Amino acid sequence: MATFIHRHSHDSQNPDGFIQARKRLGRPEADACYIAPALEADASASHTWRALLEHLIAHAGEFGIQRLYACLPAQEEAAGLVAECGFARYVRETLFRLRGQIKIPLSSQASFVRPQRETDSLALQRLADRFTPPVVLKAEGAYFKNANANHALIFQNWWQPGHAEGLVFERDGVVEGAAIWQRGNRGVWLRYLGSPLDREMVEALLTQSLARIRPDGKPVYCGVRAYQSALGVTLHDLGFEEVTELARFVKHTTVSIQEPATSKTRLLIETTFPGVISTDMGPEN
Repeated sequence: MATFIHRHSHDSQNPDGFIQARKRLGRPEADACYIAPALEADASASHTWRALLEHLIAHAGEFGIQRLYACLPAQEEAAGLVAECGFARYVRETLFRLRGQIKIPLSSQASFVRPQRETDSLALQRLADRFTPPVVLKAEGAYFKNANANHALIFQNWWQPGHAEGLVFERDGVVEGAAIWQRGNRGVWLRYLGSPLDREMVEALLTQSLARIRPDGKPVYCGVRAYQSALGVTLHDLGFEEVTELARFVKHTTVSIQEPATSKTRLLIETTFPGVISTDMGPEN
């Protein structure tokens, strides 16, 4: 995790804002996770945001980060400010949350569902290529050279940083769909990959996934992107409700070439914005 603290001047005793970014496991990418203060907090908040975002972009490139991501409510002022800082919106997403008890209908397709294996990686990549618009694949770095595409974990690392669990729908030896989820401290994030129009397959995958997720009692969220809109009907029938509209942004950075160093020194980063102080964005553990 990298943290940047903003002060109005070098003489300021207390910070007036901060931003944090987390590097994705095994990828030259990072997510902008937190930024403060809230834009409505004071008149100078937008200036603080710009200072922090621009410094994060420059610093990320120095550490080999090629893409920075941000996810924000689509209609808020913050989305416009992030765009002004060079982030490009590449997809719109509706966030759903499971309310109450799950409704589990009997599915005649349940026998085709099995746990995801590492050997499914290439099959999942093919699903992504088939059902994801090229602009989204490119924004999320999902195009690979042939030399890299045979790694068993490449899809898992692209899909979500860290540990993920999942199920696949396999019929006649062909993986036709998948559900992948990741558990966090405050909830579970569920994603679907495949045709959103195949209602029986969608129900089979989601109900089997929720049966495995729900016992821990955490909220379950599912993001439905604009090109998956038909999936929302099935989610409503299973007991999900819409929470908000999100916009996903990406910023492609300029990567610096650096000489190897035998020691590392922490410095106050020189910047046109006074008082921006950084911590490390080194390799992930």
